[in-house]
Formats: sequence, C-alpha cells, structure tokens
Amino acid sequence: MTPLTHPATTAAPDVLPDRAGGFLRRAGGAALIGSPLLIFGGMMTCPPQDSNSTADYITSLARDSFLTELSAMLLHYGLIVGALGALAVPGLIRGRRGRWPTVFGALATALGLLNVSGAVRDDWWRMVIGQQFPIDVAARVSDTVDGSALMPLWSGTEMFAFLGLLALCAGLARAGVVGWWLTAAYLCAFVGMMFIPVNLTYVVGAAFTAVFLPLGVAGVRLFQRMAAGGPAL
Repeated sequence: MTPLTHPATTAAPDVLPDRAGGFLRRAGGAALIGSPLLIFGGMMTCPPQDSNSTADYITSLARDSFLTELSAMLLHYGLIVGALGALAVPGLIRGRRGRWPTVFGALATALGLLNVSGAVRDDWWRMVIGQQFPIDVAARVSDTVDGSALMPLWSGTEMFAFLGLLALCAGLARAGVVGWWLTAAYLCAFVGMMFIPVNLTYVVGAAFTAVFLPLGVAGVRLFQRMAAGGPAL
C-alpha cells in the first residue's frame, strides 16, 4: 500500500525554525541597540560625586535614593541585555576572516557584563550604610567588603568585558562588517574614561557609554543584514 503524505505536516517543521530564528535575530539586534541606550540613561542619572574616594562615593549614593536606584536599575539591565546581545554578534561574520576574535569577544563581553551587572547591587547597600551610619564607618565597611579575599574573582572579570569589546571591534573590522574607525573610537572612549575626572559626571557618563558603541553598531548592522535578506546567523 502507498503511504499517504500530508504536505502541511511536513512543511511545518521548516517554517517554525525560520520564525524562531528571525525572532532571535531581532531580539539580539534590539538588545545590542538597547544596551548603550540604557547605559547612557544610567550614567546620566548617576548621582555626582566629588572625588574617587570611598567616602565621597558613598556620600553621593546616600544623597538621593531615587537617582541612585534609577541609575543602578538602568545600568543593571543595560549590562544584561548587552551581554545577551553580544552572543549574536558572531552571526555577522560570513567567512573565516575575523571569526575567532569576534567569537572570543562575544564570550568575554558576555562574561564580563553579566558579572558587572550583579555588582550594581552594591549601590543599594552602600546607599543604605551611607544613610544609616557615620561616613567614616560606612567607608570602612565598604573598603572591608572590597578587600575580601575572593572578591577579585568577581570584580576582576570587568576587564573581560573591555577586552571582549575590543576584540569585537577588531574582528568585525577584519571581516569587513565595519570599518576600523569603530576600533579607534572604542580606544579613544576607553582612554577618556580612564583619565576624565570623576567629578565631571556627564562627561564621564558620555565616555563610558561610548565604550559600548560597538554593541549598538553591531545591532544596526544586524538589522541591515536582515533587511537585505542576507544570513545574519
């Protein structure tokens, strides 16, 4: 006997993965573009501080609870969506050129940003101890926590994010997805972030946001690739 075939049933599995893939590509592109925007909002609402000292940092957090919490939330989710979006960036590479730096950059960026996103919770307890205790006691508690033996295993991963973003820039430029201008812009923003005085709150915030420009550019390129009908992943 000849078995009956059902065209609708056999075609469905081919349609569903395409829809799922399209959704994930759009979600990745939106995350890449949304990350710098959320980080910019977080930095622009960051309470100003007079210096890099622990006491001045805690004082700034304790001064305005609403701004502290708003800034922390924006930064937290900006870092999370940036980490998730970074995993979609290697899909922009079509050939072998630039593939491995981009893959390394995506993984390192994701690891670093996810770790830092959790560290943003520090703003809450530092804000509270700054409001509940004398500033010298609050600063001593903060320094003690930061000096914990295993803390570098958490806080030290921040550099993975910066190295990862640099590798993303170089990999995408090597593959011809973007120009080398993005690498130069990233390095300028990173150096500026290191040397701009912390009391210039909005200038520091703009430089810090510019460090995440590669994610936003990659997100735009991802949407452009999809609009052109080419494979993005």
